[in-house]
Amino acid sequence: MKKILILLFTIALFSCEDSFLEMPDTSGTVDLDEIYSSTKNAESALAKCYRDALKHGWPTGWGVSHGTLGSISGERYRGYNWHGTYIISEVGLSVNGCDQSDAGADSFADNWACVRECYLVYENIDRVPDMDESMKNNYKGEALALIAYRYMGMFYRYGGLPLVTKSFEASDDLNIPRSSLQDTYDFILDLCDKALALVFDNQETKYTGRIQKGAVLAIKARLQLFAARPLFNSATPYLSDPETDRLVCFGNQDPNRWNDAVTSNEAVLTWANANGYRLLNTGGGQGRPNPNAAADYGTAVSFPGNEEVILAYKYDSSDQGNNYIAYYYNTSNYWTNNHYDTDNVGLLTNFLENYYYADGTTPDWPKVGDAQPRPASDWIDHVNKMEARFRVDYIVPGVESLANPGDNNWSLSGWGRKTGNTFNINAAAPDVFPGVGESGKGCGAPTKFYYNAGGRVWFEPPLFRMAEIYLNLAEAYNETGNSAKALENLNLVHNRAGLPSITETNKDRLRALIQREKAIEMEGENRRYYDAKHWKLSNIGDGIIGGQMREFQFLVDQSKTGGNQNLPDCLISYWDANTYVAYWNPKMYLEPIPQSEVNKGIIVQNPGY
Repeated sequence: MKKILILLFTIALFSCEDSFLEMPDTSGTVDLDEIYSSTKNAESALAKCYRDALKHGWPTGWGVSHGTLGSISGERYRGYNWHGTYIISEVGLSVNGCDQSDAGADSFADNWACVRECYLVYENIDRVPDMDESMKNNYKGEALALIAYRYMGMFYRYGGLPLVTKSFEASDDLNIPRSSLQDTYDFILDLCDKALALVFDNQETKYTGRIQKGAVLAIKARLQLFAARPLFNSATPYLSDPETDRLVCFGNQDPNRWNDAVTSNEAVLTWANANGYRLLNTGGGQGRPNPNAAADYGTAVSFPGNEEVILAYKYDSSDQGNNYIAYYYNTSNYWTNNHYDTDNVGLLTNFLENYYYADGTTPDWPKVGDAQPRPASDWIDHVNKMEARFRVDYIVPGVESLANPGDNNWSLSGWGRKTGNTFNINAAAPDVFPGVGESGKGCGAPTKFYYNAGGRVWFEPPLFRMAEIYLNLAEAYNETGNSAKALENLNLVHNRAGLPSITETNKDRLRALIQREKAIEMEGENRRYYDAKHWKLSNIGDGIIGGQMREFQFLVDQSKTGGNQNLPDCLISYWDANTYVAYWNPKMYLEPIPQSEVNKGIIVQNPGY
């Protein structure tokens, strides 16, 4: 596999107090003649576009300096009190930002710097003397697709956006107001269609990791799914304000938007079937639980370049200083850097309850208010019955993970950190139930993205997987009233996970099952935060983004294990406990625009902020 090289040049942008877009530097910081004098230099410019565009939503690419989106969407604990995720959970999204963000949970300014550098490639690639016409067209298509990807992410974060159609010069009018949601949507669709006409159908092996037609189709498919969901696909905005109504909803509820989502996601499948991409399932056909679920799911989310991943963010660096993506996801003993910032991101009970037993039933977990704790044997029995995805996603007290069997650096004995909250019986009275002795470790530490990873520190965040496309189709078909097709697509993912087929046909109940499936399958992949908001889930403020967050507490006897509280002999009992209440306000359905931008008087703020 050829990794994309990164050229560390910068496109400097100077602040301009009375314009929306920042003033571009035209003083010589960027020598376009030199950059586009050869294919080699142009490749480096495009590689930087990839690096900056595709990190959207991942650590170093989502606004705040500490944490992941999972810590503000009920998947994981909120982190330490200096983390942006902790602050957002305490007081909500802020127009002034926190933890080095400019506002909310995104970097609004970074979006425009990224869009500009992609346009520079699009506009200047024809200068390259040693590149043939087809490759130049492909570069143009890639640049447009990266712009579409970034705009797609902004679309479901902010709603209507300023529409930028070129790289700007210092002499250009940079006062661009926000366009309507409909115009923004049409603009992104047009970018996708232009990119589709230019990019290669399927990049050659030496270009593995770059955008091809399937990735552009996937961008379009996700865009149209968000356009069809209730937050935007409505005659009534979530908060009404005449100045912003057209920016935050379409102004009508149109069922045909669901048909568009079906069409675009089916187009991804057609392309995938013709180009060697597939949902990994080595255990049999449709309708049968896959006996190889752990290996197939683990490979799909962890193995670089596997045939389930249509596009990944290929920033493969082991350097902690430049790869905070690995820092917040690799918690194994192979990682020798300081993990103090990242050991307080344990699995919340709120999210644990989504997972199934391997037989497809729902586990009976302890509840806050139970009369007594349960013995540790009950915990171990539960975990050993859990579905394969849970066992790959997390390492938990008392039970070895399936992510890296036989590897001591990923094992309970070699883990090197806690996997759950603990009371030490030697330091506390036996009657600690039902209290909270510790919070942050939850009931497990993340191992997803590192199935059979060994000493590999980095991972490649999957941006589009075949599993998502099937679940998108399940969602869209259900909303069009076609439960048979919805179940067909849902069960492809559900069966691959080793679970028996779902048969529910009631539209509302099936919708909830599809949402549950996507929550599990896409855990840690930056989906739940936006899915919950765009579906306006009734419990969004009651245990997802806001509301009471809960964590299991484990009573341990460290004297039995030499101090290693992860081992099964150390565990005595466990129970569920309330640990913190996260903030939710309906204004948070969309991200805020930085107040510093709104103060310029050109773009308006989203409602409620």
